[in-house]
Amino acid sequence: MTGSSLSDKDREKARQAALRKLSVRDRTEKEILDFLKEAGCTGAEAEEITSEFREWGYIDDEKYCRRYFEYGRSKGKASARIIRELVQKGISAEKARDVLEELTDRTADDREAALSVGMKMALNQTDLGKDIDDRFLARVGRRLAGLGYDSSTCYYVIGKVRDYGKEREREDE
Repeated sequence: MTGSSLSDKDREKARQAALRKLSVRDRTEKEILDFLKEAGCTGAEAEEITSEFREWGYIDDEKYCRRYFEYGRSKGKASARIIRELVQKGISAEKARDVLEELTDRTADDREAALSVGMKMALNQTDLGKDIDDRFLARVGRRLAGLGYDSSTCYYVIGKVRDYGKEREREDE
């Protein structure tokens, strides 16, 4: 049915289904366009419906970016990874970077967020009575790399975590 025009009834069903998707969580314009096309709308019909949603404020890619950055940061993700995920959701890399620039100083924020992740891991390690050894530091590095942090940020955090471990050792003596 894709590519052919829907009846008014089917078009309204697709619109309502898209509204239900938006009621669950925010979606990007591309996600709604793709959903409507899968529901059988032509490209023009899908564009018309998403245009209405945009006018009504139901779809706002810039607002979506802001919220997604806040969510990503709360999960300890690096800016580069958040941008990649937004691009996969249909946001242009340029728009994602623009929103990021408006929100933060990227390098300082990345280091701060990564340090938070590393120190949380270190506190958990020491609370369990375990040492902060090279094996643990490698695990911290892998975790940070998996979250999308660049190598200089990973090394910075590993150094801080190592210093914390040495400090704890001196306190325990």
